[in-house]
Amino acid sequence: MHDVTVHLGRYLRLDDNPLLVAATETHDRLLPVFALDPAVRRGVHQEAFLLASLADLQQALRARGSDLLLLREAPPADMRDRYECPMRMIADADLPFSPSAMPRTYTPFRQRVEAAGTRFTAPVPCPERLPPLPEGTACPTIDVPAVPLIAPGGASAGLAHWRQYRDRRLPDTYKQTRNDLLGWDASSKLSLWLAWGCLSPRRIALDLAEYEQAYGANEGTYWLWFELLWRDFFALRADQRGEDGGGIDADDPRWQDLAAARLGHPLVDAGLRELNATGFLGNRMRQIVASSLIHERGWPWAIGAAYFAAQLIDHDPASNIGNWRYIAGQGADPRGGRHFNVEKQREMYDPANAYARHWGGD
Repeated sequence: MHDVTVHLGRYLRLDDNPLLVAATETHDRLLPVFALDPAVRRGVHQEAFLLASLADLQQALRARGSDLLLLREAPPADMRDRYECPMRMIADADLPFSPSAMPRTYTPFRQRVEAAGTRFTAPVPCPERLPPLPEGTACPTIDVPAVPLIAPGGASAGLAHWRQYRDRRLPDTYKQTRNDLLGWDASSKLSLWLAWGCLSPRRIALDLAEYEQAYGANEGTYWLWFELLWRDFFALRADQRGEDGGGIDADDPRWQDLAAARLGHPLVDAGLRELNATGFLGNRMRQIVASSLIHERGWPWAIGAAYFAAQLIDHDPASNIGNWRYIAGQGADPRGGRHFNVEKQREMYDPANAYARHWGGD
């Protein structure tokens, strides 16, 4: 038994945190740390949400006799996966295949998972107490910038959000409303907290299973699990890891067009204005913007992926890269890409131009 430093990466919670559980069982003293790499490009909303999440975790750790040390440096090379890959809903041991032999496309992946009957891996409980810090360690209180956010960061806020979403029976209508362009309750918004590990997907899946036992399963509850499984699929796609858009410079005129929201179609530009103003964009608008850049403007998918990676509060590297490649027709898409007709999308999802007007700018 000895001192240990634990890089938490995208495990910013106490509940269902196997990193902390393992360290608590095997060490006398424990120092939880997070390395905030100054070389990583982050928009103001993403950085503020992340720092709020870290501050929330610091308070939770202090309440259990520990603390959190924020380092302004790159994480060690052998810890980078921990900073890039949030926990999956289903652990390797519970998959019906080895990760290296998983199906290349989502539908057969889902079918094999469903046939095996394992919908999620059971979460582990939150430790009541943690080992003390190594002697002489000081952890300054983490400051959170005063940036307006669409939702507060941190596990406590994420759990409160999930509970009210569940208690209001909103999982029942998730599939019906998830593509709506306006309205906070249209989609679950769980990605905000899942991306940084403030919430455990295993805990959400367990709660969802208990919800179905209490109220009955339906298309909405199934689709919520279905989307959680997409996260697992992208995380398991090893060829989609480690790509961040390459060396796209913020002075690149295409990057500037995205920052100025001047792509030329009112719906696409409205989506970019929402992203730039809030750090968030619903899934339908992400697809519309991505398709417009790739299939209409002919841009490499990596340009848009890098911009989203910098701006999105809920940036999850594997899901971001996986979805951009999916629209581009690479990797997980057996049909050669997804080219969305922007005008048709407007007619389907914004027929009265309410979204475009809301984010229409000056």
